[in-house]
Amino acid sequence: MHRIKNMNEVLTGIFLILVALLAFYLSWPLSSGTQIGLGPGFIPRLFALIQLVIGVVLIGSGLMTAGEPADAWQLRPLLLILASITFFAVSIERLGMVIAVVGLVLISCAANRGTTFKEAVILAAGSAAVSAFLFVKLLGLTIAVWPPALLGN
Repeated sequence: MHRIKNMNEVLTGIFLILVALLAFYLSWPLSSGTQIGLGPGFIPRLFALIQLVIGVVLIGSGLMTAGEPADAWQLRPLLLILASITFFAVSIERLGMVIAVVGLVLISCAANRGTTFKEAVILAAGSAAVSAFLFVKLLGLTIAVWPPALLGN
């Protein structure tokens, strides 16, 4: 019987495998393609396969090599990260990309007690600017940058 030497790697590997299996399940109805071209299910399945392999490798590594002991779970960071993702999902259409990204970053930064407010604001402003430039200007996605009500839409 094998003793787990690195619980962090084993748990990470299990998580990656579970997410990969979910991706396989969700992409199952999509066509992988034909001899002429790739279908919409090819890339999700390819990434899920890569993720599955990485998960298996991590589990194997965690069983073979020693690592740091697993940290205790802390509820505050977990809830704040989930809250930041929820805020972004709820606010992106109503408040625009800038406010959604700023809120996402500020709430996420609150999960780490070592992050100062000044650092969080600089990161939020930079992330919002880069996101707006990349997604709206370079890629041409039709995402509102500012709240539609502010722009009179």
